[in-house]
Amino acid sequence: MSDVILQQILAELQGVKSEINGMKTEISGMKTEISGMKTEISGMKTEISGMKTEISGIKSDVNNLKSEFAAFKSEIVGELVIIKDEIENIKADIFTIKADIESIKEDTKLIPLIQQAVSEVNTEVVAGRDSLERIDRSLRGHDATLDILARRSIDQEAELKRLAASA
Repeated sequence: MSDVILQQILAELQGVKSEINGMKTEISGMKTEISGMKTEISGMKTEISGMKTEISGIKSDVNNLKSEFAAFKSEIVGELVIIKDEIENIKADIFTIKADIESIKEDTKLIPLIQQAVSEVNTEVVAGRDSLERIDRSLRGHDATLDILARRSIDQEAELKRLAASA
């Protein structure tokens, strides 16, 4: 019996050995898988590190864009203020122009009255000119008469002096 028992023990030990060998193989496979996983994790870490670098660059780009946008916005706001001031100036100019146009309209309403007055003055001037021409003709006639009378008077005076001298 001892041989049989020893045989059974040996068989069981060989089974255990076989199981241990299977376990060793499984453990070795697991070690290989774990090593592969470690490699994959290391690769993932590298990829994550690269992504972090890319994200950092993107964040920097976004911050630059924010700064540029803020500067651009500031410039636009400044330009809008200038444009608003210019529009207000233009509105004031337009208001002044409208007032000037209204004044001109009022003045142009007087043009027919002024034209009528000028026409009446021209008529009076023409009438006055005619009167002046008549007066001028009359004065020329009076001048001629006065010349004749003055000569007669001189001649009569001379005749009287001659008569007085001969008497």
